Amino acid sequence: MQPIESLDVITAKLYGTQGYPHDAWRRLRREGPVTKLAPPGYQPFWAITKHADIITVSKQPELFRSAGRFILFPEMAAPAGQNLAAAPPLRMLVNMDPPEHREYRRLVSHWFTPRAVHKLEARLEEITREIFDELAGDGGWREFDFVSELAALQPLRMITEMLGIPREREEWVLRITNENFGIEDPEFQRPGETREDRLAFLTEAAAYINSLMEERRRDPRGDVTTILANATLKDGPIPPFELFSLYFLIMVAGHDTTRNAISGGLRAFLEHPDEFRKLQANPDLVGVAADEIVRWTTPVNHFSRTATRDTELRGQQIREGDSVALFYASANRDEDVFPDPYVFRIDRDPNPHLGFGVGEHFCLGAHLARMDLRVFWRQWAERCVAVEPAGPHELLHASFVGGPKRLPIRVKLRPA
Repeated sequence: MQPIESLDVITAKLYGTQGYPHDAWRRLRREGPVTKLAPPGYQPFWAITKHADIITVSKQPELFRSAGRFILFPEMAAPAGQNLAAAPPLRMLVNMDPPEHREYRRLVSHWFTPRAVHKLEARLEEITREIFDELAGDGGWREFDFVSELAALQPLRMITEMLGIPREREEWVLRITNENFGIEDPEFQRPGETREDRLAFLTEAAAYINSLMEERRRDPRGDVTTILANATLKDGPIPPFELFSLYFLIMVAGHDTTRNAISGGLRAFLEHPDEFRKLQANPDLVGVAADEIVRWTTPVNHFSRTATRDTELRGQQIREGDSVALFYASANRDEDVFPDPYVFRIDRDPNPHLGFGVGEHFCLGAHLARMDLRVFWRQWAERCVAVEPAGPHELLHASFVGGPKRLPIRVKLRPA
């Protein structure tokens, strides 16, 4: 049997061709829940695969810092002379530590509280209905790619409206997002691109975001862009680099992970049609169903932390400077936490999944994402007459944020 130290749980090609490596994670949870791996092309890291251990690490930001190597980025994918693993190109919430992290999070957190998100629900219902109306047509069979033509649109349209980005810019935001999260995927690399060009999308995004900020300083509106453009820290103005990084995170992460949850959710329903019929028969299950979809798909697969001093976890000696990788998708199949973890069950309750993280870095947009999923699946259950695959699906070649890249379907939706 293959030694657990040689198991592949990180390469982009694995995720693109086989999906999440649940068999490998199962072995690691059983035989070595804290195991040091050194795959070719990556700096070594400790794979943390148990639910309890991920919580332990996440709740000690002073011992396991987020700054630096916050994802397991392949060294071979970085531009020449640049170590993206140790020096990421942006300073976002996800790679900040307390107390700085809390101060930056505070700038926009009031936009993402349950009360604030609830005020947006009627508009989200309207956005979703408009998308379904257009796709339904006269109610006959329609064939299209579920990922690009449906799953991407609803959360994208919601977050761009919150930011005040005009609708004609939606495709641009989507392209920038694909290039950001799909940086390891050959499809999202531009023709003739060199390693030095790999992060060129950040320059393009910065120019547009800066123009939006200047516009909102001259003409304030009731959107998140206005809040950020005119925000200050307790010690003074927000440095431009950090301001851009925060805005960029909200713009791209605010819809990409939800798109992947929706797309992965449809895959789950296609593979478990009885669960979809259960939702159609009892729409009130949509709340718990949303959490089960997040557990099942876990769009954010991992984050990395760096030990600030020598420590021990499950008897393993972790040295100062070592990387630990928190595999949330593994934790969400932990046999010690979830009865029948490999069963997709939309009425699973309780469901203590880690799909939104835990601790200091619990997902800022978790309430918005849950609402996106509730609204989407409630309307889908009401309007979907029949659905079936129209070809093989394709997966994103990426180990950080994962999910379907294409999901061709044939569907009948009830017309408006």
